[in-house]
Amino acid sequence: MGCCMNKFELMLLFLAGRMQYLSHQNAEFMALLHNRQFVIQLQTFDATAVRYFSVKNRRIRSHGQMHPKPDFVLSFKDADYAVKTLSKANPMAFMKGMQAGDIKMEGDFGLLMWFNNAAKYLQPDIPKPVRRAVKWVKAKRQALDRKSTRLNSSHTDISRMPSSA
Repeated sequence: MGCCMNKFELMLLFLAGRMQYLSHQNAEFMALLHNRQFVIQLQTFDATAVRYFSVKNRRIRSHGQMHPKPDFVLSFKDADYAVKTLSKANPMAFMKGMQAGDIKMEGDFGLLMWFNNAAKYLQPDIPKPVRRAVKWVKAKRQALDRKSTRLNSSHTDISRMPSSA
């Protein structure tokens, strides 16, 4: 890895921190860890971005490197595609990616189900004032886009206008 992290590496680092936090703070997430022991690895096809998550004794450890024997590996064609797909949190996006060969899985597919269940808890709770502010900004942006579209579509070519002489 060079001097800077790409978005996928940053996302994986965030996931590691979030899972470690939840393993201490969220009873439902703790229940997902109970009596489980496995290693899940997420990476790009060329392994330029890779991180594994080790679950053992209700604890999560994470390392930004390849594991010698992961139980399940989820690989994406590249870092940008991984971020787009994981951000959508849409099972259909995964299915399309697998069918197209842009996502590959190896190992215990039951761990994909575990990861899918765990993903429900990984999104942080956003405070209500922040959610309102984001909603307001999106509405303003859409209004500006609509206004810009109307102005562009109502613009007529002056050379085609009839002369009033």
